[in-house]
Amino acid sequence: MSNQVLRMSRVMLLLVLGAGDAHAGGPAYVAGSSFFDPSVKGAPLTWTGGSLNYYTDQGDLSPVLPGPSADAFVADAFSRWTLVPTAAIVATRAGQLGEDVSGANVYFNADSSISMPSDIMPDATATPLAIVYDRDGQVTDALLGQGAGAADSCFTNAVFGGPDHFSADGHFTHALVVMNGSCASITTQLADVKYLLVRVLGRVLGLGWSQTNINPSPQDYNGFTIMHAVDGAACVPITRCYTSPDLPKMDDRAALSRLYPVTAQNLASFPGKQIFQATTARFHGSVRFVDANGQPAQPMQGVNVLARWIDPNTGAVSSTFVASSVSGFLFQGNAGNTVTGYADSLGEPLNRFGSDDPALEGYFDFAGLEIPAGSSQASYQITVEPVDPLLSQTVGPYQPWQVQPSGSPHPLTVTINRGSDFEQDILMTSSAVDSPDWFGPQSFVNP
Repeated sequence: MSNQVLRMSRVMLLLVLGAGDAHAGGPAYVAGSSFFDPSVKGAPLTWTGGSLNYYTDQGDLSPVLPGPSADAFVADAFSRWTLVPTAAIVATRAGQLGEDVSGANVYFNADSSISMPSDIMPDATATPLAIVYDRDGQVTDALLGQGAGAADSCFTNAVFGGPDHFSADGHFTHALVVMNGSCASITTQLADVKYLLVRVLGRVLGLGWSQTNINPSPQDYNGFTIMHAVDGAACVPITRCYTSPDLPKMDDRAALSRLYPVTAQNLASFPGKQIFQATTARFHGSVRFVDANGQPAQPMQGVNVLARWIDPNTGAVSSTFVASSVSGFLFQGNAGNTVTGYADSLGEPLNRFGSDDPALEGYFDFAGLEIPAGSSQASYQITVEPVDPLLSQTVGPYQPWQVQPSGSPHPLTVTINRGSDFEQDILMTSSAVDSPDWFGPQSFVNP
């Protein structure tokens, strides 16, 4: 395979998943009002038909994970997502890349470009997901900076990557994942690498970062979603914090199934799975300010809404069965203005991701709330909280600059039946009131 050249600034942005573009707290990417076809505006980006073919490196990952073992390791990590019973997703290893990807064919040039094999480039849609085994960390050094591939950087750089190419009809067309062999040189490191790989594969599938059980106590870790935004530095090895670190929790299962639901129409293609809508329940609505009379007013963006199962026998609120949704997760965040401009530092329009449909402003969605086996209904406590600006700064449409909710909601408990769809807005009492302007209409152009 011949090498191609990619500008450093672009590949860095893509490999950290376009942090300024992601609309997390649900899906990672939402089609916006530019670039994408108008028909898919506001729709989360997914792989077409829930089917993903991936190609693995010809080389070895490490002494303890030679090529075939590394391939099995990747397949097992993918199974954490493909075995979610209500998710219509399949990942197939379709072959190998055209080369052993290494420092010999991925390297940083003097003009700040990066040379890479053509079949791992963003436009290499014939190899939709390329998984690189970076045996000695040199590929990681080239992509993330000198020293990034060293063993002392494994906490952040053991596995990285994500989608780097989209189609106008709202689908992923290419992604790149790099596994750093310096972080998998002995067997005791493999649990951490597996956990990190599952997280990155979640991003590849289109999942955004989430906030549940913020600052958790030991028992709360049972419901601590895989797709939480940041791990604590004390969680090394990862099993110090989580007993089953790479198993999806309810929030993960629900988020994946919303992107790729098993339906009556596709059930035959996923034998043994369950129809998403029929086996779970949905609660959705909008978070809203209230006016001077306490009536619903404009929607409120960037509020983390939580749903926690209530044990019918004890009345206790569960920290294990918990889901989250950030209000306005489908709506655009910073779309720019006349003063700041309408494009990012690379010239990409700020409204490329996230809808401008007012109906989606402040909207949250808890499709996928689970009903305990043997029961036809369940009760959930609904609460709201700020998105943490330190531990969850990459969550929600306003990331990385988070907002504080205004006011507070009335306590809310919802009882929902299996297969039901329940809608109710959350009103934030004592929230800021929009007072009328004493002057006439104005704009940035005509102040």
